[in-house]
Amino acid sequence: MTDQQWLKAIATYNNDISEFKNGKGGAGELSRVLEKQVKQEPLRFASLIKQFPNDANPSYFNALLQGIAETEINVDIEVVRNVCQHCHQLEQHPCGKSISWLFQKLPELPWTVSDFEILIYYALKDPDPEQEFWRTKTPSGDVYYGGDILMAGINSTRGSAVSSIARLMFADKSRASYFSTALEQIVKDPSTAVRLCAASALTAMLNYDRDIAVRLFLELCKTDEELLGTKTVEHFLYYALQTHFRELKPVLEQMISSELLEVVITGAKQACLLSLVNDEANDLAKRCLSGTENHRLSAAEIFVANLRSGYFREFCEKSLIQLFNDPDEKVRDLTSTCFRKFEGEELGNYINLIEAFVDSQAFKHKAYDLIYGLEKTTAKLPEVTLSVCEKFIENLAPDTGSTDIVSKLLIRIYSQSKKQDEKKRCLDIVDRMAQCESNISLYQALHQFER
Repeated sequence: MTDQQWLKAIATYNNDISEFKNGKGGAGELSRVLEKQVKQEPLRFASLIKQFPNDANPSYFNALLQGIAETEINVDIEVVRNVCQHCHQLEQHPCGKSISWLFQKLPELPWTVSDFEILIYYALKDPDPEQEFWRTKTPSGDVYYGGDILMAGINSTRGSAVSSIARLMFADKSRASYFSTALEQIVKDPSTAVRLCAASALTAMLNYDRDIAVRLFLELCKTDEELLGTKTVEHFLYYALQTHFRELKPVLEQMISSELLEVVITGAKQACLLSLVNDEANDLAKRCLSGTENHRLSAAEIFVANLRSGYFREFCEKSLIQLFNDPDEKVRDLTSTCFRKFEGEELGNYINLIEAFVDSQAFKHKAYDLIYGLEKTTAKLPEVTLSVCEKFIENLAPDTGSTDIVSKLLIRIYSQSKKQDEKKRCLDIVDRMAQCESNISLYQALHQFER
């Protein structure tokens, strides 16, 4: 279509209603076609927008903004700025989300303070959202956005603008000096969803001024405890707690004591994670270790994941040993996976942990990960391996996979050992296995031994 044909079509199809009987689409359909064309010829349409009537359907302006945001063709900042300013001056400011998307997709451009003022306008003054959609039921009875607070936020105009501010600050931390004043108001936004978007901006602020970021975060968290159980807040806490534990400790205590499951889980994980690098957090971690099942599951997840990298390894191991004998089977099962990712000779550095596990409740039902770890380790651990095999036979269950591995471990120790007492222990275990195990493949493997 020529420029004149586009202008005529935009004037003709000025509402969102399709006239299917006459084979006519509405502004929505045509704007989608326009967006595709803008991606291919951004400069052409950036110039043509000046001829769009100001009362044209907003879909066309949004299509142009989105097309420029998504194009793979380099567009000069002045061209982008002119389009942005043109759309911003439209009556009732209908393009807030698309303008925000433009900033978010092009954060590396040399934006100026006047450009930022446009974005701040939508972050502070746009009426959308007027309600908490993540709490609102759809006509079918579901909840909008599946109850996801962040999704509700980024799909609102103010929330999308705040998300773009975060993106700009991540791209250039010096921009935080300009946005900090606006963030003072944004963290008090009446919408929970918008404030959650602000948490991402505060994470970016940590790169510029950590004191300001933490102060604004504490303001952000004064209401709506649901925020504390989100990944966005968890991300902020992960970085901020490294330097501002004392200021944020009351928030962690609130989270650990919350009646909201996701908040408890997030708080417990952050407390236990911090305890591995900051012994001031040990008391909070101990509260989790003796707390509810959800506290203990969260603690187990963190200590299992960080066993090989924790600065405070002793505290990590002690916590795992406690959880090996947890009264809840789910906690014990999760804790037992701590042996799963050892490589090379690493397992040889955790003899005390292995010995504690062998004597624990967890070993009775979840010995496989340790047994598999012993099979693949390159460390020579005859003594501890024999102890594991002996305990395994005492608790022998119909676990063919583990039994086969145990037989291989015994064969390996017997063939490599030069100590008669170790060889004798191997054969004693073999005898006990032969008495209680009928698996054919195991029976054949055991016959490799000669008394």
